[in-house]
Parts: sequence; C-alpha cells; structure tokens
Amino acid sequence: MTVYETGIDVSRYQGQINWSQVAAAGKQFAIVRVGSSNSGGVYVDPYFLQNVEGAHSAGLKVGAYYFTYAKTQEQVISELQTYLAALEGLQLEYPVFVDVESSTLTGLDKDTLTGLVRFAMDILYQRGWYAGYYSYTNFVNTYLDPSKLNAYPFWVADYRGYVGYSGSYDMWQYSSTGSVNGITGAVDLNYSYKNFLPLIQAGGFNGFGGQGPVMQPLTGKTLEVFNARCEYFYTANLNDIVGYLPLGEYPALSISENPYQGYTWVTFRYQGQEYWTVLLEDRNRLVDTVTDSECSQQLEQALADLEQANAKITKAAELARQAADLAGQASDLADQAVDTLL
Repeated sequence: MTVYETGIDVSRYQGQINWSQVAAAGKQFAIVRVGSSNSGGVYVDPYFLQNVEGAHSAGLKVGAYYFTYAKTQEQVISELQTYLAALEGLQLEYPVFVDVESSTLTGLDKDTLTGLVRFAMDILYQRGWYAGYYSYTNFVNTYLDPSKLNAYPFWVADYRGYVGYSGSYDMWQYSSTGSVNGITGAVDLNYSYKNFLPLIQAGGFNGFGGQGPVMQPLTGKTLEVFNARCEYFYTANLNDIVGYLPLGEYPALSISENPYQGYTWVTFRYQGQEYWTVLLEDRNRLVDTVTDSECSQQLEQALADLEQANAKITKAAELARQAADLAGQASDLADQAVDTLL
C-alpha cells in the first residue's frame, strides 16, 4: 500500500506540544483525543481544543478520536452527548474515530459489540461527522465482526512491523513508542493510506457543511457495473472525473440521502481507494453482496434441489415403466379375449 501521509495521535498524556516543531519534523496530520471516561464519568480531554488549534496553526490536518467503554446504546448516546458538544464548531480534515479496544468490552458477544460500534458511527454521521473506528489486530479479529463494518474507515494498530489483520484498512498505527521533535516522551506514529479530505468536503462533513450530498453508510451492498460507459469521480462533482470503471463488482460504502445535482451518488472502493459515481439504470446498480457462506448455502440448496429433482425423475421413469408393463398386459388380455370369442 502507498502511504499518503504520515502523522501522530495525541492526548493529554503528551502534555504541552510544540506543533511547529512537529510540522518541521515532517508530520502531516494529527488525530487528537476528544475524551474518555474514568470513575467520575465521561470527560473531555483537557488538551483537546489546544491540540486541535495548535496542529491547525502549524499546517497539519486534524482528526479526532474518543475512547469508548459503552456496553449499551444508552451508554453510547451518553458518551456522544459529551463529545459532540466538544466537536461543535470545529473543522476537521480526518475522520472522527471510535476507539474500541477496552478489555471491559470483551465480555460482549461479537454481534452486540459490533452493533454498538456501528450505532456510534451512525450517530456521528447523522450529526455531520465523517466517522470511522480504531482497534488493534487481535481485538478486531477476536471481538468484532469487521465484515459488518467495512463501510466505515478502519484505523488499525499493530506494532510488529506489519499488520496482522487480513482485511482492508485505511490507516495504520505502527508504533506507540515514537519520538518526534516538539513532544516530550513517546508518541504514537501513524500512516494514512487515503486522502479523506475530498470525501469529507464533498459530503459536507466535519464542518465543511453545504458542499456535496449528505451520505448514509451502506452495508451488504455491491456496486455492479455492467456498461463500459460508467464514469467515476474523485468527489461528488461531475467535472472531477477519474475515468471509466471496468466492468465488474465493487464494495459499495455509502449512498446519498437525496439526489444531488440531479443524481443519486454512491461511494465505493476500487484498488484500495474510495471514489464516487452516480447510479444510472443503464450502466450500474446496487445489488446485495453475496458472502462465501451464502454462496455455500446456495450451492448446498441447489444440490439438494437437484437431488430431489433426480429422485422425481427416477420415480417418474419407474411409473412410466410400470404403466408400459400394464399396457402390455392389457394388450395380451385383449388378444386372449378375441381368441376366445372366435
């Protein structure tokens, strides 16, 4: 994968940061912690606003994250009430990530925890924030169902020099012991493989409101392209064309709530990047994604149906043979009756 930008993520534990030195060290973005929870409840990180302002002043792009402990939808809402208030009025170039890694959540089953993460990200989207989630390789492999989260940006942590997670991801936190000028002590280091800003601006997210369509995440959908004249775009702008999409199927990520510029827009993933296209009935369509397990189930059902059909054919053949035998016997009886009469 090609690295788009390098950056850091910070919280109150980094203390006062000299952001000019961070920028001079070559860092291009910072993901800043909004807050977390402790025995006193949900709180906003005391360095959040000054880190956002400092990073922006130094020319860095900025995103945000919050550490979740929510085990119910009510707790998700309670956390977000605090964090959404802290985000109010800001303009961010990177997503707002739900950091799901606490050991206190491991008692929940996969479906429940995955559903809570989706619930949180959907609320963020509804409130105008381009949302994603963060976790580390073992946690996402063990406690989450990433197949139900593939419509959202994923920021993975893995400090082994490679990413052990086999699915797709958009950012990699590759170290928790980094050293960067302007920061005292260790800091997390990250690679971003995507330019989020065009999508954020086009969708009107993260304080860039009023530009582009309002998008809703899609799950379980595939973009099927069946006409070679299907154009795709960098943003929700008909002039911002990339080219023509090859025939095939692509993971669909989000869809516009309402027509924009007269079209329904869809974002999708192609060669590791997100792009835009419009739904046109003579060129493309959204279809249900068929998983490997569903294919297996369909094959098993088809084989069962075939077996039943073969059984019916065999039975019909046997009945036909019996009917032929009876017809032959009836013919013999008729001949005998004729001989008797003569």
